[in-house]
Amino acid sequence: MIKAIFSTAFHLTKKNIIVLIGVFLSIVLLSFLSGLLGALLQKQLIASLIYNIFSLFLNIFITVTTIKLAFAIIDEKNLAFHSIKPNKIEALKIVRASFYLILLVMALMFLTVGFLEIIGVIDQSFTAFFDAVSKNPSEIFNDSFVHLAYIFAVLLLIILPTLLVYVRLGFVNYLIIDKQFEVGNAFMLSYQLTKGKLGFIVLLYLAILALNIIGLAFLLVGVLFTIPMSFLIIALAYRYLFPIIIVEDNNFGV
Repeated sequence: MIKAIFSTAFHLTKKNIIVLIGVFLSIVLLSFLSGLLGALLQKQLIASLIYNIFSLFLNIFITVTTIKLAFAIIDEKNLAFHSIKPNKIEALKIVRASFYLILLVMALMFLTVGFLEIIGVIDQSFTAFFDAVSKNPSEIFNDSFVHLAYIFAVLLLIILPTLLVYVRLGFVNYLIIDKQFEVGNAFMLSYQLTKGKLGFIVLLYLAILALNIIGLAFLLVGVLFTIPMSFLIIALAYRYLFPIIIVEDNNFGV
């Protein structure tokens, strides 16, 4: 299935390459200008606050627009700007979804760290390591291989549960935009319909990572093709994991 998704995404990217490169370069330019503005305003409290709000809305705009564009290309619909721009309801739902996901990830990580401390997996040397590295990054080279392996293993134990849940909820925004689900329903359906598909999703993202590494290898020019293609790959994977009949049968307040 991954091979079929990549093949379809490749042909769709070739067919719509001008539009996709134009959108990609526009996003890069907006992100660069936004970052530059943020750097200029970081020492001004009120201006920095206003910038952070602006940056949030810019990220929402980019998220919704890229997802809608991917769906429009897959469904061979009109690619005019008015048909892919975000509306107010979508934007508010994406904000709420992002906020809930951040809270969930932080809570899960906190609980994981607490559990590992209770069972004695995390000891004082773990926190001492990061204190030392934060003061002098070169300290990492003075540590023993065994201790570095311990640090890496603990970090893996902390991150892995959070990463697995995050992957299962990775299609929330697609459900909100494609089917206009309420945020809670999108979370439930994303978690429900990715059950048993974790291996597929992980392999998919690893394949996307490899694709963009190949793009970078071509003097960075290749990413003009591989990154837009990645957007289409994820949208196609969403359509595979969330068939229209199954999604509509759940009747989560559509």
